[in-house]
Amino acid sequence: MTLSVNTKQIMQKIKFTFLVIVLFISGFTTKGQSEIWVGSWSCANYAAGTNNTPPSPYLANNTLRQIVRVSIGGDSLRVKFTNKTCSTPVTIKSVNIAVSKGGSSVNASTITPLQFNGNQTVTMNAYSDVTSDPVAFALTPSMRVAITIVYGQTASNADITSHVASRTDSYIKEGDHFTADDFGGSVITAHWFHINTIEVLAPDSAGSVAIIGNSITDGYGLSGGLQNRWTDIFSEQLLDDPRTEKIGVLNLGIGGTNVSGTNPTTGASRFNNDVLSQSGLRWIIIFYGTNDIAGGASASKITGTYKKMVDDAHALNIKVYGATITPFKGSGHYSEARDIVRNEVNEWIRTPDNFDACIDFDKAIRDPNDHSKLLAKYSNDWLHPNVDGYELLGKSVNLDLFTEIENTRTLYAGAGDDQTLIDIENTGSVAVKLNASNSVSFGDRIESYSWIENGVQIAEGETAIVNLTLGKHIITLAITDKDGQTDSDEIVINVIADTGVWIEAECGTVGSLWEVETDNNASNGKFVTVKSGNNSTASASPDSSGWLTYTFEIEKGGVYNLLARLICPGPNDDSFWMKIDKGSFSMWNGITSATWQWHQFSASYSLSVGTHTLTIAYREDGAKLDKLWITNQLADVQNAGGNAINCIASSNRVELNPFIKIYPNPVSDLLMVDHVDSPFELFIYNNVGEKLLHRNEKKPSASVDMSNYHSGIYLLRIKAGSKITLQKIIKI
Repeated sequence: MTLSVNTKQIMQKIKFTFLVIVLFISGFTTKGQSEIWVGSWSCANYAAGTNNTPPSPYLANNTLRQIVRVSIGGDSLRVKFTNKTCSTPVTIKSVNIAVSKGGSSVNASTITPLQFNGNQTVTMNAYSDVTSDPVAFALTPSMRVAITIVYGQTASNADITSHVASRTDSYIKEGDHFTADDFGGSVITAHWFHINTIEVLAPDSAGSVAIIGNSITDGYGLSGGLQNRWTDIFSEQLLDDPRTEKIGVLNLGIGGTNVSGTNPTTGASRFNNDVLSQSGLRWIIIFYGTNDIAGGASASKITGTYKKMVDDAHALNIKVYGATITPFKGSGHYSEARDIVRNEVNEWIRTPDNFDACIDFDKAIRDPNDHSKLLAKYSNDWLHPNVDGYELLGKSVNLDLFTEIENTRTLYAGAGDDQTLIDIENTGSVAVKLNASNSVSFGDRIESYSWIENGVQIAEGETAIVNLTLGKHIITLAITDKDGQTDSDEIVINVIADTGVWIEAECGTVGSLWEVETDNNASNGKFVTVKSGNNSTASASPDSSGWLTYTFEIEKGGVYNLLARLICPGPNDDSFWMKIDKGSFSMWNGITSATWQWHQFSASYSLSVGTHTLTIAYREDGAKLDKLWITNQLADVQNAGGNAINCIASSNRVELNPFIKIYPNPVSDLLMVDHVDSPFELFIYNNVGEKLLHRNEKKPSASVDMSNYHSGIYLLRIKAGSKITLQKIIKI
């Protein structure tokens, strides 16, 4: 069995003995009922962009106080922080949570430090998250709390992880103000940074409802920290009803986004991580599609996305309610054709069995005399509601939909997708990270993880690193929850030898319209991108000023695939033109990724033995290219991939050891290597980085027959322990 839902539960596992202590301190009783973690507040995180970064004095070595409104309360909580969009680490020197008194002030007596595995300080690596240890805190329903972060080193650039539309003020103060109850003199910014979720320990009869949508859910037009989005009003309704007072509400809307598509902020792309990963999740409301319609999406594309989301949620026993799309006549979104699509989508939402139920926002807020527009008294701009309109939507939700609560004990083991990995160093084995974060347990109740191959446990824990030899490995993940339930999943990992050609993008012939730029996360520390303002979307650039050109050798004829390590931030900067040898250019499009990721070119090439030329021409000016791999066997490329010897970073160069003698050089037939510490490994690469020879030598000298090598420049690499020596060899 392989779990069909790629959910990503990023949760901190707690030892039972420690949990008992926490419950005792917090005043919980374990008699007669169990406790689960349930989300009380959350936001959807994304890169801030150039216009929404923290203002001066910025965040590094300063203190940031952020205010949020929770939904349900509890006596014990934990907080999740995220650096999911940023390529540089974030250091939190200390962080606390306290009751907000309004503005930048907190109740000093409630300031409660948070820790991470018992430490006050934590570093979030690039593109990662952290969750605090559980802490006793008297969190009451609908409470306004302040999260105060004292930062160490952190970037404040465009990829900082944020939620731009916080609708409330945050406060930056220079220096360390960890214990300050008032932030007078601070700099105000109306954004959230790095905060993601607050979870409370609650009875197992509690649960949460996650709401995914765009600007109407995000609260467009609201400000001043009044916490009056429609989701806030809905939450207050739940809290005021004894039947639903233990239900948390999580607003995961992002303004300006679509439900369909592959951009990182679309509902489809973030559904698993933003929604399905939430602790104690029982219901989902999908209120999404206005921007899709404005962008020309068909009704079938939108409803097809809904259906996939419903299927994924149902696989986890989670109910999904569809909210109809509200009218927008009078706004720039409107046309008669678009309104027809809106009505088609709404009819699908209202049709029984497509969703578990329909929440008819369209009917609640439309003008009874013109169903294509908002009732005037509820309109802000004929697209978004005003304050009264948001209140109307929040109060129109039928609370009966949230009264049937089952003590769900959902448990799914998720070992991840099957993989084919490359032995890049050709050592005969690969270090593989096993990751069970796809596993799902309602309320975060998994107690143990065991990884088993051929009946033998090879590792334990949610994540583990194991060395796997060349060949096929069938590994079983077995999990057990706190109630003694078990489940298992199987993953197949193939480890193959490296036969590919690796090419650094910046080390070919780089046309004058391209730029070579630096990035510590790029292979060799550099990448290429076309100079700003150069776009050629209809056809490839006709001359070499717009080209990247690489020559490479093929030792074994066959069908080859091309992969590239790319950053393509959005749909208007995600494409190139490609060709091999004298063939025609083909477009490579739709490869959006906000971080360095490997993508496979859709075409394959039949290549004969000998020399070939790869040419890449620019198409859109935001696409970044780091590295290329030409291979006759596909695999999952880890990080920066194999060693491309068409250029070598100066930091990787090692001067020739004076005790090593390599002769003759130039060489015509036999190359001798003497006085090397043994044992050692010997590699030879051609001038485009293809590995031609790899031998393990046990004696302090070796010879290499190069009589059949073509004339040209080669690279000899000698590895003895941790020492690496590189030497260019000229074959005549």
